[in-house]
Amino acid sequence: MRAETAVRLLQAAGVRRVRFEIADTHGIARSKTVPLERFTHDVEHGVTLYGGILLQDPRGDDVPLPPGPRPDFLLRADLDTLVVLPHAPGEARIGGDLSTTDGRPVEADARRVLRRVLARYEHLGLVARTGVEYEFYLLDAATWAPVFPDPQVYATLRNAARPDWRDDLLDALPRLGIDVSAFAAENAPGQYEITFAPADGVAAADQAFVFRTTVKEISLRHALHAPFMSKPFADAAGSGCHLHHSLLDARTGSNRLAGSPDGPLSTLGRAFVAGIVEHAPALCALLAPTPNDFKRFRAGAFAPVAGTWGVDDRAAAARVVDRDGSGARVENRLAGAAANPYIAVAASLAGGLLGLQAEREPPPPGASGPSLPTTLDVALDALEEDAGLRDILGDEFVRTYLLVKRNDVARARAACADYATDEWRRRVDDWERREYGELI
Repeated sequence: MRAETAVRLLQAAGVRRVRFEIADTHGIARSKTVPLERFTHDVEHGVTLYGGILLQDPRGDDVPLPPGPRPDFLLRADLDTLVVLPHAPGEARIGGDLSTTDGRPVEADARRVLRRVLARYEHLGLVARTGVEYEFYLLDAATWAPVFPDPQVYATLRNAARPDWRDDLLDALPRLGIDVSAFAAENAPGQYEITFAPADGVAAADQAFVFRTTVKEISLRHALHAPFMSKPFADAAGSGCHLHHSLLDARTGSNRLAGSPDGPLSTLGRAFVAGIVEHAPALCALLAPTPNDFKRFRAGAFAPVAGTWGVDDRAAAARVVDRDGSGARVENRLAGAAANPYIAVAASLAGGLLGLQAEREPPPPGASGPSLPTTLDVALDALEEDAGLRDILGDEFVRTYLLVKRNDVARARAACADYATDEWRRRVDDWERREYGELI
């Protein structure tokens, strides 16, 4: 579709302005909104963005760097991502990729990183299909009080604690191209889970990114707050971002992960799992991207504590789901809800790809694997030392990511004198909620 055609369709839909939007390194939605009259020009020439936008902390300050210029970026719109926003009358949004003003791709852009990983699968004749499954809390915007008081998983009355909010959200999501599978209260006061249909390639992360932003925007319209913080309350369940992967044959569409009656995974599927398990410590740096995330990794809390795998094992890092013997998929349960969806999907697929390339065989299901890092700084060290992941994700991206996230660690150390101690792990500070509870 050409930009001029899109303008005519947008005019017919009553759109007056368009939001050009990207995810920064943290996964925070950042955008410029332009009048519809400028849409064609901005699609053709790009929208100028500050060149330091990928090198900021969650509060919007630049991370400490040597003095020097920050040349502008251009957001190059992808017309496949254009949607009319049902919850923002008269407005549409479009995503895209970052380039320099002279046309070079910005290799630290998370969406571009995901494209590079997907291209490696395409070279192997595989299409990566991913379903993203989010848990999040719904709180009073002023008080942070949960909208229901108890851990009543699936309880019908808790599902309807805020029917006005629920109906607005569930009506909006399909109109954004997000095919909702299920909505239900989860296992903590005020916690919900929404699952939606998987998508192929970069579309899976595009949908997840739009989903998170939409949940937040609609919640604010109801004087509610929807943090995707992974552990907002010390004494309640954490929120995960579970990634369900299938690998399809690009020619036949068959599921290459599926095994036989003797086991749910093919040889390729076992190698994919082996890669995730083997690289789990480094993957945590990308899938558990805040100091707060590591408080989610607790035994008995439906969250992994080691690089293990198993069939229908919700405490494993990699859970194999096989309902009928032919639809096997691998669920990566390392990711917290705070993860940037582009980085999360790229990292998880990169781990699996390393297993495919090395033709790895995983340990027996449930066997003890590598221990997960207990803090973000330890995970970042593991990422820095993981040459395989660095190669697939790209050195420029990894360098940028390490700079931004080591700054997160420094901010945590400055705010919490007992950072990384057992006492610190057992609580959630107001500083963490201010840092990670609103925009992420």
